[in-house]
Amino acid sequence: MAPRRAACTRSPASVSFVDVAFRWSDYDTPLWARPNSSAHRWNRRREDATQYLSLSVEGAWAELIRAEGVTEVAGLQLVRMPMWTLSLNETRIADYSTFERAEDAGFPPDALVAEDHERCRAEATRLRDEGFRGVLAPSAALPGAVNLTLFGRRLAVEWDCPPHRRLGSFVPVQRIAVGHPPEELLPRVRRHGEPHAGLVVSRSG
Repeated sequence: MAPRRAACTRSPASVSFVDVAFRWSDYDTPLWARPNSSAHRWNRRREDATQYLSLSVEGAWAELIRAEGVTEVAGLQLVRMPMWTLSLNETRIADYSTFERAEDAGFPPDALVAEDHERCRAEATRLRDEGFRGVLAPSAALPGAVNLTLFGRRLAVEWDCPPHRRLGSFVPVQRIAVGHPPEELLPRVRRHGEPHAGLVVSRSG
């Protein structure tokens, strides 16, 4: 069966992103330089390297909680995971940062947080083909948070590296903590199968 294509036929707004982002990773680097070994929301298995980041530490921790299915404080306390921050200077980012912006561009808003990732994977292929370097989108794990997914390989360099090395695929990174998600975040995380509060509000508005 051929993969389903995304319904979007128009190009989204293209924005720059010059700021920090966050992700947890138990590797010695938070970045991929080779194709991802598993399929995720914005990539198929063995597709070009794809980097999954959040614009907030809470958003990054929420992704871990949801991915691991942690439901109790006792489970949180067993987590010991490095949290990284990355200093980014990116252009040509597709702006689906709100459900309204996705809808304005012709992309179905519910696909951004759906359990079935195929529409996002098809859209990611289209965006890569059009020269986009990534996509901003609402977090499926934490309503109100925004994630940044980058297409293509990125290579980590030291946080205080000189400016001439912060070019192209080179990204300054540093590990900011090793620990577990905050307990107060647990009840705010959207579980698999639950409606997304942000999407519900968007539709009702």
